[in-house]
This record gives sequence, C-alpha cells and structure tokens, in this order.
Amino acid sequence: MAVKPKRTYKYGEQPIRITTVQVVAEQFGGAATANQVDDYLRGLFPHYKDDTRLNLIVNTVNCNRSYWSFNKTARRTDDVTHRHNQYDRLFKRGNTFEIYQPSMHGVWELYQDLQDKWCYRQVRSQFEEAVEAAAKLPPSERKQILEAESKTPELTVVTTRVYKRSPYVVAEVLLRANGKCQSCKHDAPFVKEDGTPFLEVHHIEWLSKGGEDSVENAIALCPNCHRQAHYGVLELVTVNKQD
Repeated sequence: MAVKPKRTYKYGEQPIRITTVQVVAEQFGGAATANQVDDYLRGLFPHYKDDTRLNLIVNTVNCNRSYWSFNKTARRTDDVTHRHNQYDRLFKRGNTFEIYQPSMHGVWELYQDLQDKWCYRQVRSQFEEAVEAAAKLPPSERKQILEAESKTPELTVVTTRVYKRSPYVVAEVLLRANGKCQSCKHDAPFVKEDGTPFLEVHHIEWLSKGGEDSVENAIALCPNCHRQAHYGVLELVTVNKQD
C-alpha cells in the first residue's frame, strides 16, 4: 500500500491562514492590524509574499469572505460542531483584527439571501435570548430560581470544552450593575440596539479553574476592564452578594 506523501506548505508546516490567526493571538496579545501581522510574517519568512489582509479576512466573522468555498456554507459562529467552524476565528474592529470571542463580539452567521448572494450578519444566541428572558422575570422569581440552581456549571464536551453558564446569574448581575462597570465604576461605553448598557459578565474565579457560576462570583465589566482581566492584571473583588 502506497504511503501518502506528507503535505508541504509554502510558509511553515500549516496553511498560512492558520498562522495569521496564531500571530494575532500569540505575538500581539489578541489584537493586531494587517500591517503588524504582515511585518511579523515577513520577518519570520524572508520569502513571504502572501496577501496578509485576505488571510485575516478569511477567518473574520464580520467581513465579506464568501470568495472562499468553505465560507459558502450556511452556519452560525456558535455552532462549534460545524465542519467549517475553524474559520470563524477573528473579529474586525476598524483596522484591527481581534481574536473572536462570542461573549464579547456576539454571534454571527453566514447565509444566502434571496438573490443567492452569500452574506454575513449578527444574530442573537440562545444564551442571549435566555438572559433577556431572565431579566424580564420579577426579582422574586429570579431570586427563587437562583437559590434553586446548582452553582457548579455544567460541562459540555463538543469539539471544544465549554461551560454552560446560567442566564439568571448574568441577568441578575447586569441589573445590579445598573449600567456601570463594577470595577472602574465608569458608565457602559455604549447602549445596545435594545436600549440596554453594554457590559460583560465575568467570573472572578474562572469556571475553568473551579469557580462557581454564581452571583457572588460574577461581576459586570466594561470591555476595557474585561480585556484587562483576561490579558493583563486586574484585581477583582466580590461586589454582588447573594440576598
């Protein structure tokens, strides 16, 4: 039986579109411009002549990227089991490409319109809908659910390991924050389309490190503080006591 020869690549040992994402994550702390990535790759590969911007766009959830066949498949970015989910890795903000985080950037989808043109748009995830429903409950009912819920997050194993968070915890913490970051105390940077302040709920002790999915272990942060909590040093203390 003939042995299939090992595939070779022009730049390194993997497709360059994968390398570009890794450069954003590992060399620039999760956010970089196309020029920054291009300069780094030219230093890494002296013969580099690829189109860095296109290699970033192919992985970017909020860009027109239907030129590539694998981006002509209908999918949502929260469907981690989809065979082409591996290409949903970046988010473009201005001229900067950031590592895509559904909790920060929302859920996006690729779809065909009535003219069979492939398009992209932001959609609401099931979790976001659950948070909205939880926020509309009377405080007494939400308190009753929180008291009955397990504080140990359920672990679901799919292509990656993800923790299922309680929408009631998120809703309660956002309501208590009342539009202000609970770390820096500044107002939320903007208001979402539904009229609610944009804050993100962060677990003080990360779920992946054994933290509880509880009101006490959660805090509402502005995007700046949230990014600092993940990529820098930010001391967080409990501000939400369970009644």
